[in-house]
Amino acid sequence: MAENPPLQLERPVTPQNNTTPETLPCRKRLRHDAYTIGWVCALPKEQTAARAMLDEEHEPLPTPRNDHNAYTLGSICGHNVVIACLPNIGTNPAATVATSMINTFQSIRFGLMVGIGGGIPSKVNLGDVVVSQPVADYHGVVQWDMGKLERGGQFIHTGSLNRPPNALLNASNQLKSNYAMYGSKINEYLDNVERRFPRLAPQYTRRECLEDPLLVSKRGCRTSTEDYILSSLWQAVITMIVYLLGLWAISPVIEENKRLSEKAEARTQGEVRIHHGLIASGNKVIKDTQSRDSIDKAFGGHLLCVEMEAAGLMNDFPCIVIRGICDYAGSEKEKTWQEYAAAVAAAHAKELLGCVYPSIVDAEDSAKAMMEKVNKQIDNVQRATVAMKATTDSIKSDLRTHEIKGWLDPPDPSTNANHARALHHKGTGAWLLEHPVFRSWCSGRVDIYGCTGSRDVERPFSAQLDTKKQTYKNMLRSLAFQLYQYGVDSAVHLDALYQGHQNGKDQPKLEALLVIFNKMLKVQKRVSIVLDALDESTSRDDILKWIEDIISRPELAHVQLFYTSRPESEFLRRIPILIGEEGCLPLNEQAVNSDICSWVSAQLLQRRDFTEKALSPDLLEAIRKKVGAGADGMFRWASCQLDSLARCRHEAAIEEALASLPPNLNETYRRMIESIPMEVKNDAIRLLQFLVHSHRPLTVAEAKEVIATQIENEYRRFDTRRRLFCETDVLYYCPSLVTIVPVDYVMNKPPPICSSRKKELHLAHFSVKEYLLGDNNFRIPTASVSITKTCFTYLNDISDSSRHINRDFPMAKYVAGIWTKHAALAQDNEDIVRVTVRFLENEVTFQRWTRLYDEDVGTVGKYNYMRGSRLYYACFHGLMAAARDLIGRGAEINAQGGKYGNALQGASFNGDQEIVKLLLDNGAEINAQGGKYGNALQAASSKGHQEIVKLFLDNGADVNAKGGEYGNALQAASLEGYHEIVKLLLDNGADVNAQGSEYGNALYFASLEGHREIIKLLLDNGADVDTAVHRGEYDNALQAASSHGHQEIVKILLEKGADVNAKCREYGDALYVTSREGHREIVKLLLDNGADINAQGSIYGNALQAASSEGHREIVKLLLDNGVDVNAQGGEYGNALQAASLYGHREILKLLLDNGADINAQGGIYGNALQAASSEGRQDIVKLLLDNGADVNAQGGEYGNALQAASLEGYHEIVKLLLDSGADINAQGDDYDNAS
Repeated sequence: MAENPPLQLERPVTPQNNTTPETLPCRKRLRHDAYTIGWVCALPKEQTAARAMLDEEHEPLPTPRNDHNAYTLGSICGHNVVIACLPNIGTNPAATVATSMINTFQSIRFGLMVGIGGGIPSKVNLGDVVVSQPVADYHGVVQWDMGKLERGGQFIHTGSLNRPPNALLNASNQLKSNYAMYGSKINEYLDNVERRFPRLAPQYTRRECLEDPLLVSKRGCRTSTEDYILSSLWQAVITMIVYLLGLWAISPVIEENKRLSEKAEARTQGEVRIHHGLIASGNKVIKDTQSRDSIDKAFGGHLLCVEMEAAGLMNDFPCIVIRGICDYAGSEKEKTWQEYAAAVAAAHAKELLGCVYPSIVDAEDSAKAMMEKVNKQIDNVQRATVAMKATTDSIKSDLRTHEIKGWLDPPDPSTNANHARALHHKGTGAWLLEHPVFRSWCSGRVDIYGCTGSRDVERPFSAQLDTKKQTYKNMLRSLAFQLYQYGVDSAVHLDALYQGHQNGKDQPKLEALLVIFNKMLKVQKRVSIVLDALDESTSRDDILKWIEDIISRPELAHVQLFYTSRPESEFLRRIPILIGEEGCLPLNEQAVNSDICSWVSAQLLQRRDFTEKALSPDLLEAIRKKVGAGADGMFRWASCQLDSLARCRHEAAIEEALASLPPNLNETYRRMIESIPMEVKNDAIRLLQFLVHSHRPLTVAEAKEVIATQIENEYRRFDTRRRLFCETDVLYYCPSLVTIVPVDYVMNKPPPICSSRKKELHLAHFSVKEYLLGDNNFRIPTASVSITKTCFTYLNDISDSSRHINRDFPMAKYVAGIWTKHAALAQDNEDIVRVTVRFLENEVTFQRWTRLYDEDVGTVGKYNYMRGSRLYYACFHGLMAAARDLIGRGAEINAQGGKYGNALQGASFNGDQEIVKLLLDNGAEINAQGGKYGNALQAASSKGHQEIVKLFLDNGADVNAKGGEYGNALQAASLEGYHEIVKLLLDNGADVNAQGSEYGNALYFASLEGHREIIKLLLDNGADVDTAVHRGEYDNALQAASSHGHQEIVKILLEKGADVNAKCREYGDALYVTSREGHREIVKLLLDNGADINAQGSIYGNALQAASSEGHREIVKLLLDNGVDVNAQGGEYGNALQAASLYGHREILKLLLDNGADINAQGGIYGNALQAASSEGRQDIVKLLLDNGADVNAQGGEYGNALQAASLEGYHEIVKLLLDSGADINAQGDDYDNAS
């Protein structure tokens, strides 16, 4: 620890009124280091009470230049004490005074905060004393106004303050014992004060003339006629109640009167009651009982006292707080009790010090040393916090992140990346990192396409395409969520999409997600996206089109792409056209072979299954040559050969294996399958079937359940005794074909605060899957039979008597979700059909399955669904043969239940025309209502199943039937963009202007999604261009199209006579929503068609404020050029200048000022632009406003003024800037009184 600098002394401290009789004579002059106790007061009257308790007052000592405190020095009970008074009330001045005190008097060990406070009635009374002491989860003092405002307006208390020093707590406990045995000395001390300082009596020492309004016994002294009559009536009422109900009915009243009488009697005897417990401190005076009681409730009803200074001390100054109760913190402040309350608090403080031995004080660390230690810790924490904040935004810890994760259900790219990183051999892949093309990519000059399956390159945003990651949709979801986590500016766009889909109750369309993702990319300075193994993707064409779109957008020039694949013709033909030949980087075969040789050598030296064999140098060299040099660029081949050699039991076996190494991977895999021991081969094949056809990797726990399920003989069973003892034993079943990968958590679940690390079983390489799919055992017809039998056997044999079925049977939920898919694929097998029907008809297994299969039960969106029938599930999942069998057994065709209402709607949703015909032929009600889509016609229309729509219409379906998510079939087809179905419905009499659902009508739907041809078709068929939508997000088609940037649609609607100034309940008008969303060309189009540029409405008030809030500079300029009122008032932020200041849009701010914006205009939440910028920490904006003449002391708004805003939010640099510019530090305003 650095030595303390010498004190630069300048001025002596003269005791206040040192010539008056009340002041003790100055008998001693001690050194600064002689003082060990600090005593802090908030008011002069508290300081007076403190000085009156001194046994002796000492001569003043000089203080440093930067210490502005006025000290009184003296001694009490053998302790040398420093007394200081605050310049004004509040936690911040208290902290300042205490810090200066312990810097000047560096031997101070701890302190006392002594004075007056407001009491919580019924717990304490006026004239009582409250001493801070830990209670429940609190340390004695809490800062009630420290916390954060949650969504929905709920204030959450945060942080904690230090507990009092143990020496003072122990002394307080000793004093309690003294009270019990001998009583208090407080009255004795007060009598002594009255003798020594007569002028302080009676205010400081006598309570006889003081009245506590809560002690009703005082009323007995009054003699008014009114009191006498009321008393007589009360006695009569009590007598009647006792006569009718008995004495028990009034026992609570008797007890309360007794309690109050005892209190009053105690007061008349001059007793001072001492309470120990919780004190609440804050920066605001509590002036009403409602606020007082709500604060007490927030802290569990533990509060005894409220005040305004202690919280400023507790973390910087080890001390105890002692408060004399002078009022009840209500609307009417009791000032008559203040002097007496200050005196009894000081007297108790003196008693307390009398129980603290000087030797104990000397043994404590000094407050200065403790503060320096704490400050050092705080500095370390602050440095760590700043470093963390630079890379991790607070969104990661926000509950919204988990909600977004559950909504998108994005694949987690880190699983593959972490596994690859763990297996990476140091030094391999260096050829790529050193390649000029890769260096150009790092500098942002090119995109790279690598003709290789390499996984050696990783960048922040990546999506290796395996299993779930092999589709374009899931790739986009994964990238969007990664950007949401790490891009603060990007997060707002995905948040808006989430909110627009009923806070995640509805899923976003791919097109909508793509638009948002492009916006998220646009606001970033630089983004690197890595896509590995494109050749493994199941939607190559979509991904290539997406790559082309990214490259073609000038606004996304900062997005760098790196993608790899095997050199297949589709990629070799299309990618060079997109990025140029210079960005195509072929595999460096020589470098890769060198890497493989290096890796093989390292494995021979590091793997225990080689080192324990003590192989001869010649044999090791032979392995290096045969495996390392023979790999021909295939790491996977080399890895498999080493695994095979490691299993050899002697040198001769290794030599034999080296002499007959397989020439390629296919032969390698064939030998691996053949080498699986016969006793486990059936289990191994079944496990591999699951891995090849699963939509996600199995957990190791699930893999163990697959092995424990026997289906190969007539007696099928799941046997818990066949569960493997050890997780790694699963590798014995499929050596070198599978690998165990540890994962932290599943992406759609919250982070594992308390959960254990999970492990998954993966196929060892994509080439394993390719090979296995060539074997008949692993093709869909055969594998699906095996998987379905395994699922049925497991679900039949598990017991659901346990409340923890998912814990006891880890594969239960998984097989419950997949059996229907595989049963549908295997329904040509009669045995599977028979087993399926038996499974569905068995009440026990059916109920067990539907409890586990939660996709269809419970609340989905705004609908609440009950469980469906057996026929419903068979039809919904495409089990045609089972459905026919169930119908033959008498199943109810029109039974209601399930997410889609009935069997017909479920089959229609999935587009299963054969099952739809089967149901219609057997009497299904074609217009039956219920389920998500209301009826079967709407379900089929929403999914684009044109043939089923035609079938329904031919069979008499009601084309205008209402209900369901979209309102009617026409709206469903219009929203989803199915032009031919829209035409078919209109040709069959669909009402083009029918209203329904949350989206109003078909034209609104189509305008929202930008379906140009459908809009023209609807308008040609009589759609009303200005029909008001009563329940949609917008009020008409023009606003919907404008908001979503569909310029061509806007033009068509305007040409058809749409009202350009039609108002929207929530979003003003079309010009407003377009300005907010940033569609410049549509803004221009609307203005050219007569849009009212100054129209008011919605949260931002007008178009200029909306554009200014969202940072759309070009639109702001366009509006200004077209004569918008730059100072127009309205909306949440008052005016455009305040909105731009709040969100930190510097260039827009300058543009507005250059066009005459009033820099001091008042209005909105924050009162003025300067306060708005100060409240959000926009230092550059604050400086710009001040440089342009902003009134630094302007009053108004939520915080009162800019200085209070910056002070409350903790923006130190802005506070300094405002003070340097003349801000009044004592200016009063709003609820926060002043900045200090």
